[in-house]
Amino acid sequence: MKNAFVLLSSVLLMALCACKKEGPAGPVGKDGNANITAKKIMTMASTWKYPGHYALDYGNNQVKLHFSKYITIEAPEITKEVIDNGLVLVYMIPKGVHNWMPLPLSFQAASPSDVVHNFAYEYRQGTLTIHYYWTANTTGKQVPDGLETTLMPFYNFRYVVASGVMSDKLKTSGGELQVPAFSGR
Repeated sequence: MKNAFVLLSSVLLMALCACKKEGPAGPVGKDGNANITAKKIMTMASTWKYPGHYALDYGNNQVKLHFSKYITIEAPEITKEVIDNGLVLVYMIPKGVHNWMPLPLSFQAASPSDVVHNFAYEYRQGTLTIHYYWTANTTGKQVPDGLETTLMPFYNFRYVVASGVMSDKLKTSGGELQVPAFSGR
């Protein structure tokens, strides 16, 4: 009985060692894209300029121009290819908060205030502009004066630039769905 067990174990071991995993080659795909850059910026009061203008689209053909304080950052990572096929994201750590939050960002000051504080951004080839502007916190109220003389605290910003190749096809479980190519902002 002992010999039969040893013989059976040996045969099983040889059979397992002789097996090879073979099958058809997988589909050939395009190389992945890891062209991502991230940079941090710390601003101070003297970094911000005035007056800037930020156009905000409220929908229904209502675009309003807001006066803003702004900073413009040289960002050579923002190329024409990024504008055409990639993306730019901006994050900040607001005063009194300890984690990164994405822009655009709006919040009301802790003390009673007639304004909502807003941060937004826009980019062009080679530059990134971050805007700070006020909007009224109640419908029908006017935004008060004073943005020009407002002292800006230190802020930390981070921007992420990703370039890539946009696909004009979206894969679905039932096949391919044609979608228009992404054309920038």
